[in-house]
Amino acid sequence: MEKNKVEVDADLQDLIPQFLENRKKDLETLRGLVEKKDIEALAALAHKIKGAAAGYGFATLSQYAAQIEVAAKKNEFAPIPNLVSEMKTHFDNVEVLFVAM
Repeated sequence: MEKNKVEVDADLQDLIPQFLENRKKDLETLRGLVEKKDIEALAALAHKIKGAAAGYGFATLSQYAAQIEVAAKKNEFAPIPNLVSEMKTHFDNVEVLFVAM
């Protein structure tokens, strides 16, 4: 599978390993929340991921989180498991490229 290349400001290089570890934990939590069908917690965690991912330059990850958040806030559970799965697949195939910005 082709890697999902994400360009990140080289000034953030020291912060990215912790960011990625935190998102990995968030994805595990999302999967657990899907199993519990805890739509309110899904909306809250997706909102957190959306902001963090956008702040570090992970636009696609942020977009997945936004879609999950919107569905959860509309109380539409059906698309969420697939979105979480797609988000995890995207995340698992991210390749970070540090660039001067």
